[in-house]
Amino acid sequence: MSTQSKPNVLIVMSDQHHHRFMGCAGHELLQTPVMDRMASNGLRFSNTYCPFPLCGPSRMSFMTGRYPSTTGCLTNQCHLNSDVPTYAHAFGAGGYDTILSGRMHFVGQDQRHGFDKRIIADCGGTAYINPVTGWKLEEVLGRLIDTPGMGRTPLRKSGPGHTGYHAYDQKVTSTTVEWLLERGKAVAAGESVQPFMMTTGFVSPHCPFVAPPEDYALYDDKITADDLPDPQIDGIHDVHRTIRSRWKLSDEPIPVEWQRRTAVAYHGLCTFVDRQLGRILDALEQSGLAENTIVVYTSDHGEQLGEHGLWWKSTFYDGSIGVPMLMTVPGLEKPGRVVSQNVGLIDLGQTLLDMAGVDPLPNIDGRSFRSLVDGDPADWSDQTIAEATSQSSSDQGMVQRMIRKGPWKLCYYHGLRVQLFNLEEDPLEHNDRWADPECTAVVRDLTERLLEGWDQERMIHTFRGRGAEQRLIGQWIKKNKPTEPDSRWYDTPPENSIIDMPDL
Repeated sequence: MSTQSKPNVLIVMSDQHHHRFMGCAGHELLQTPVMDRMASNGLRFSNTYCPFPLCGPSRMSFMTGRYPSTTGCLTNQCHLNSDVPTYAHAFGAGGYDTILSGRMHFVGQDQRHGFDKRIIADCGGTAYINPVTGWKLEEVLGRLIDTPGMGRTPLRKSGPGHTGYHAYDQKVTSTTVEWLLERGKAVAAGESVQPFMMTTGFVSPHCPFVAPPEDYALYDDKITADDLPDPQIDGIHDVHRTIRSRWKLSDEPIPVEWQRRTAVAYHGLCTFVDRQLGRILDALEQSGLAENTIVVYTSDHGEQLGEHGLWWKSTFYDGSIGVPMLMTVPGLEKPGRVVSQNVGLIDLGQTLLDMAGVDPLPNIDGRSFRSLVDGDPADWSDQTIAEATSQSSSDQGMVQRMIRKGPWKLCYYHGLRVQLFNLEEDPLEHNDRWADPECTAVVRDLTERLLEGWDQERMIHTFRGRGAEQRLIGQWIKKNKPTEPDSRWYDTPPENSIIDMPDL
């Protein structure tokens, strides 16, 4: 048993997990026994929002506690400046060993950003993602290389099978398990006295919408066309009509069987992630370190899965911007609580630093919600803000911001009308009340809060300027072919296949 005074911290972050897709969140069909057990033994935060509904910007905001418009990371290709401190820097300065296992979507030569060690590299070698050379996933995804993005193809290429993402997540799990067990032995032998902060990153349940056959089979005979969401496309915002057009979702109806297979596979992928999480938590128990370790499970953003006629992310609808968050805390009073106040991933790092007794990060936009963990919501503002960007030939709709306060959510699109939803009355966001005379005061108040301190013109300038910079760097990479800073995680390319779909 460890005699250290400070708790260890273990964060497990998946990719693209819809916040309602857990049994403990009320999903009666989904099998997530490990997540459900975390909720019953700890806390479930039912209204958690990512700071940007896209992998890279969301994660960099999570790491730094700063809005994406502050970090300047507004696309998946953006580099986080190495002189911006992260929660890993803060934990390290506070006497913690800091370990990164797996995915964090760092772009550029700096693949640590404060972590002492990275025990397994990112999935595709993301150091050189850019608009010219694109993603380095050809060997990882093989014939499924065209399925992780947005469009009709990922919906067509769906079903039971095997992907490089499954292989990666299993490798991340086994690497994490091995490290935890070795750490436990070192602590038991008196060889290690420093606490650790470990962050483990999965790619699942991110598309490809292909689930391991055993997980796909759990849901194949339980999900029918009648279970698919009602898109209610007539009521969506012009911004989302543009998205549907860009990704060819409005050209012709998406075949119902594509949608059903996609839904079945996504359910299966959530169960797959739950199983990986279970292996890690079992290893934490076996290590003897569980009783002094804070554990958090969350994701970088959600997945719309056909809601509002949309898939993937990049919108402020709850399916896209909401994320699951579960937390177990040693000695927690009243476990099994559901914390319904609005919080953000931008706050999580600061909260864990606070709970660990480590000095906070400077110059941050997030704040600690430790009071909610302690069961005292009186000092919490019940508010969180997120941002987004959109490719546009004009400034209209290019930069976007969302505020969730209490039951209300207001979505602001530069130069266009807002959206307003009451999530308590309308959790599926089908009743946009922006023009309701009874909501005039709500729109005014939330708009003022949302615009306070936000420089829209500067964000537009940053978005355009960094795009030009990334294209130039991309040309240099294409010419010079620099070496990736981390060794790849596989010896031979992993299997990629979909059962009964030979026309990949």
